[in-house]
Amino acid sequence: MPKFISERDVTFFKGIARELVDVVVQNAIVLFKVNLSETKINLYGESISKTWHPGVELFALINKEPETANYEGFGPDANQNVEFRIDRWMCEEKSAYPEIGDVIFFDGSYYEIDNTNEIQFVGGQPNNSFSIVCSTFMVNRSALNIEERI
Repeated sequence: MPKFISERDVTFFKGIARELVDVVVQNAIVLFKVNLSETKINLYGESISKTWHPGVELFALINKEPETANYEGFGPDANQNVEFRIDRWMCEEKSAYPEIGDVIFFDGSYYEIDNTNEIQFVGGQPNNSFSIVCSTFMVNRSALNIEERI
């Protein structure tokens, strides 16, 4: 592949990548962003209970690690790390850019983003990164205020 590619090539790659992820793979996720204007914080900038914007459905490529369990007195506590690769242009279209602290709902579980990476050079041009890579860890439903509790 040549070092420098044209805008036409990038548009072609973007179309193929979007069709592959959205139509063929079809791993739907829901991204919940923290509502900073409604979340009450303490003196240190921390919050016990966060409020969330409505979820935005996106498609992603997913790399899951095996689920592990910790046994600490009150029964098993499940842990799992998952890497989500989300189309950068789809995030721009839906105005939902994943950031550290946001939560992703996938496969019946919630995952908090603890790191993002967008640096993947295509054709030697840094503005042609195709995906946002989100490293996440599983969080308990009770720690979030996304679902109503019965």
